[in-house]
Amino acid sequence: MIESIDTNPQADNTFIKYIPILTAICCVTSIILFVGINLELSHDNWEVYKKWGSPSITDIFNGSYWGLISSNFLHTEIWHIAFNLYWLWILGKKIEFETNKFYYGLLILTSAFVSSVAQLAFSDSTGIGLSGIGYSLFGFILVKSKTTEEYKNYLDQKTINLFLFWLVLCVVLTKTKVWTVGNAAHIGGLIWGMTLAYIQKIQKIIQWTISIVFLIFLTSMIFWSPFSTSYLSFRAYELHKDQKVDEAMVVYKKILDRDNNNEFAIENLKQLEIHKLSEKALRLHTDQKFNEARQIYNEILRIDSNYEWAKENLKLLPNE
Repeated sequence: MIESIDTNPQADNTFIKYIPILTAICCVTSIILFVGINLELSHDNWEVYKKWGSPSITDIFNGSYWGLISSNFLHTEIWHIAFNLYWLWILGKKIEFETNKFYYGLLILTSAFVSSVAQLAFSDSTGIGLSGIGYSLFGFILVKSKTTEEYKNYLDQKTINLFLFWLVLCVVLTKTKVWTVGNAAHIGGLIWGMTLAYIQKIQKIIQWTISIVFLIFLTSMIFWSPFSTSYLSFRAYELHKDQKVDEAMVVYKKILDRDNNNEFAIENLKQLEIHKLSEKALRLHTDQKFNEARQIYNEILRIDSNYEWAKENLKLLPNE
């Protein structure tokens, strides 16, 4: 790993001895969650992920908003947590040393929120792991190193290149479907950290205003859904569950307008279309409108050629 600490002995003496309490708490929390989820017999379902801090989008939209923070501290792979904890310690220790604990704690929490919301606004989950926070801390120090003496030379060029290279590489790997990475969390965290560093020297009221507007705009993107169908999927699921068939179908079609390969919407829309056609076919069959019923049964089978109910009822119709 590349060491990024300034090597000036006089400048670093106090810093080297400094114990970053909040950073340590974040590290310990991540380790506890990592051990916990890996002690489970299986962690390939949302119940287990929710238990250890990463609820599904359905749970989040139903009120488990804490998952937007806690999911950042969950890891399932040893290499993932090792990489993230290393950089959290290197970057977080410096910021905690140079700022007060309230500001640093707020930076960690808001970075967690931003990275989760950004990922949710561009995909169907919040993602897991500290890398969004890591990029936020990196962005913060990157800007401060150009504007504040205390941070000058803390990041060497190799470290900067490493973070930027990894950022681009992850996007490429995701686009080529080699490996799915939370790129929106990385980029969102980076922008958030840089923004906070840029505005730190202006008036407090302006800082808060800019920060709140940023957070509101980012959060609104989840519901506005210009890049993700996660909220639309939640709405469709809830309507479907409540048997509001027509409304659910409208939302499923909106999802397919955005993403015509969305398997969730394709399968559920098919189910609802078959359900409506089945009700219509049954009424026609009961009313002895056999020709019309036959047409509907055949329409159902065009949607799903293995639908046994339609096949059996077709056999019960009198010959044409």
